[in-house]
Amino acid sequence: MKFTGINKRLDDSAKKFVCGAVEGFYGRPWSTEQRKLLFSWLKKMGLNTYMYAPKDDCKHRAFWRELYSVEEAENMTNLIEAATENNVEFIYAISPGLDITFSNSKDVQCLKRKLEQVATFGCTGFALLFDDIDTELSEADRSVFQSFASAQVSVTNEVYEHLGQPHFYFCPTEYCTSRAVPDMAMSEYLNTIGVKLMPGIDILWTGAKVVTKKITVSHLMAISNVLRRPPIIWDNIHANDYDPRRIFLGPYDGRSPEIIPYLRGVLTNPNTEFEGNYIALHTLGQWSKSNSDGLKKDVISDGERLSPVVSDIKLETESEFDSTEDLPARLDTRYQPKVALMMALKEWMLELDHNRMPPVAVSPGSTPVPPPNVCIPVAGPPSSPAGIPDAYCSLPGLEESENNPSYIQPTMNPVNSLVNSTNIVSPEADSDRPCTVADILGEPMDCALSDTSSVNSDNHENASLDNLMQVEVVAEELQNKNNGQSSSKICDSKMYYEDLSLLVDLFYLPFEHGTQGVQMLQNLRWVKCNAHVVTQPQKKQPEVAEWMEKADAFLNDVKKVQAMAKRLYEVPNVSLAHTIFPYVWDILGVLETCAAYVAWLKMGSSTLSASETKGNDNLSWCSNLYKEAFSCGDSEPWVFRGGLQGEFERLLPTRSACDLYYMQPPEVIIRNQYHYRPYKCSDESAVYQICLQTCDDGMDGTEVFPDMPELIGDRILGAMTTLSPENCFVVEDDVGVCGYAVGTLSARQLQERAKIAWIPAMKEKYPLVQKDQPSPADEVIASFHNEQRCIPETVLQKYQSAVRVDFIPNRVVDYSVPKRLLACALNAIKSSGSEGVHVEMNVGDKCMIDHYRRIGFFPITLQPQDPEDVVYLGRMI
Repeated sequence: MKFTGINKRLDDSAKKFVCGAVEGFYGRPWSTEQRKLLFSWLKKMGLNTYMYAPKDDCKHRAFWRELYSVEEAENMTNLIEAATENNVEFIYAISPGLDITFSNSKDVQCLKRKLEQVATFGCTGFALLFDDIDTELSEADRSVFQSFASAQVSVTNEVYEHLGQPHFYFCPTEYCTSRAVPDMAMSEYLNTIGVKLMPGIDILWTGAKVVTKKITVSHLMAISNVLRRPPIIWDNIHANDYDPRRIFLGPYDGRSPEIIPYLRGVLTNPNTEFEGNYIALHTLGQWSKSNSDGLKKDVISDGERLSPVVSDIKLETESEFDSTEDLPARLDTRYQPKVALMMALKEWMLELDHNRMPPVAVSPGSTPVPPPNVCIPVAGPPSSPAGIPDAYCSLPGLEESENNPSYIQPTMNPVNSLVNSTNIVSPEADSDRPCTVADILGEPMDCALSDTSSVNSDNHENASLDNLMQVEVVAEELQNKNNGQSSSKICDSKMYYEDLSLLVDLFYLPFEHGTQGVQMLQNLRWVKCNAHVVTQPQKKQPEVAEWMEKADAFLNDVKKVQAMAKRLYEVPNVSLAHTIFPYVWDILGVLETCAAYVAWLKMGSSTLSASETKGNDNLSWCSNLYKEAFSCGDSEPWVFRGGLQGEFERLLPTRSACDLYYMQPPEVIIRNQYHYRPYKCSDESAVYQICLQTCDDGMDGTEVFPDMPELIGDRILGAMTTLSPENCFVVEDDVGVCGYAVGTLSARQLQERAKIAWIPAMKEKYPLVQKDQPSPADEVIASFHNEQRCIPETVLQKYQSAVRVDFIPNRVVDYSVPKRLLACALNAIKSSGSEGVHVEMNVGDKCMIDHYRRIGFFPITLQPQDPEDVVYLGRMI
């Protein structure tokens, strides 16, 4: 029986330009409250469409056959009504491709029944998605259908007609040029789709790649010819579910307004983190109206027209316009990404004042951060770009699989975003625990399939945006529009505009870093590569002054990021702060480590020559080879993982020690900031005090050495801080020094020097007194007077350097501090040529041994003749 509840299809001549957002990423879906806020954003920005397609929402993909329960149905209905109230068309998408049998009438009936149920909620637009699935037909289907495309077309057409030919979208399995076999023009799959899919069905397409840097008129003409219709772009330019360290806050870019007439529409599939999408949506809205007349040749001035080649012009930065062919695009002022970004930033500032909380229930005094993206790219280019080793294009634990055809593979269990979030996570529950099916599946709702009245299909005029060129409007005027709701916590608006501009530059776009981030990269590389000017015996003052200026510029920029982060964490919009926190925490920690390295170079301690300091910089973003491979768009962006922070890491000596930089963000916002710097002689008392407070297997040893507080510091640290201070670092909080990493380049040389210059001084400072019952202090004193134990050759052969890391636990609340502190010391030691470090612990120090194992050390196997009361742990650098 044919379902007759929907008849929403418009004539081709009356079709609107579809433009809006698709919630189509992998990872935690958005909440109901966030989607409703999205609808209001879309209305404000002049966008008209929302597609519901969260990959990890259980009843969208994994359990697509399941009908919605009463609670879920009510929430879905409310969502559809909220969208309609904001003049936004709600498109319900379903992804049955993981396990559907196309020839099975029961599966097809399940699909129809599911969409019929959603139609009763008031939905008038639907989509069938067959992306990221196995391309082989089942044995049962092979006996019925000639090809995979034929099977998909058959089911899609049948469902489309059954629903009364509503607004309908189809996502093919070959959804971009790079996935077309053998290529786009010759693909049997795409040509079958184009010929056999009913003409009223729109087809989704991502462009040349999964994440396409630039979409051109010539490309759209070619794919339209294959599909027999203009595509709707499913735009992944702001998608970030393939890299847990990146969020994209830059403007909509790489798509000239010239392409608009060659499209049916654009749906952006943005960042997983809802609050991070304001700029992406705002600039998309500006772009969508920049060629609203749909002219295929744009009028620039009186009588002048541009040819379609304009669409092929790069739009990212002015520096990329390097040919005369690019000049017309620079005259096209209808949409300029940098100008659009300025407009969006000033509007985004108003969002800082909105008192929004994260959509997860929290316990008093604790505000968990939504987990970052947890999706893993398992396909894409078979190898890294030519000349770029795989090690510099990956993160630990993010391996690619040649056998799995899907674009990305979720690592979280499916969740249900249509139930109240407070039912998902209780105050006592782990905020990162995904919902299980048992948690969320209720009794399916009885589906009373009755005719539904058609929703008014009249197109509402898009809300107009301010003129793009009115960029001189000051931020203070925008703040006044906020009805006096500004919080006293907000600093002056100019400062906040600069803060947001810096934030965007640090997390810009997949193929481009922001201007300020690039400047910091260039300064760091220059300072590193020219460090020899401050270490050479005969220093040239002009060169030294230039070096110091560049070093100070980098250090000042790091301070700006610190200040921005501090203010960001205090904004009234807690939801926004929690969204951005994991990313800012990550990059700030890396920048702090870089700042410590630059401060160490300023001391003139580096022993490497100019050629040695450049080293493998051809494998960093600052080299032409790497930069071109990164920015050209020929490779998918997940080939270059880690974002801007990854680029900074690749400039450090310990670039291969990924575990010291890439860490899971904390579950709560940590407002404490930590400053890493080289050790100074004036730090001795603070460092000795920390040593005393941690010497008893990580616990306070003050009562163990009540009368001699310096004794244990002299025993454990004194030789290093006195004879080898150039490789020692401390970390400070708001109170003062709260941790240290003391190290020495050559443990053998330090051992020999200590016998001559340190041990005699300690013997004099702590005379040996014989006692019948010696105290722990007496035993430590005796160790100075006894024959000094030598470090086993087994250790020194591979781990020539030594290090010691300690910190005050109740002051270091950020668990990344020990690793970052260790990285500071290892950068200095590595710069001097060492390849391995070790630490010596008493065999009974179980907690401390475990501590070192957590920061990358492992026990070294000793020879039978080596001492049994100590344990040596080592790690390569």
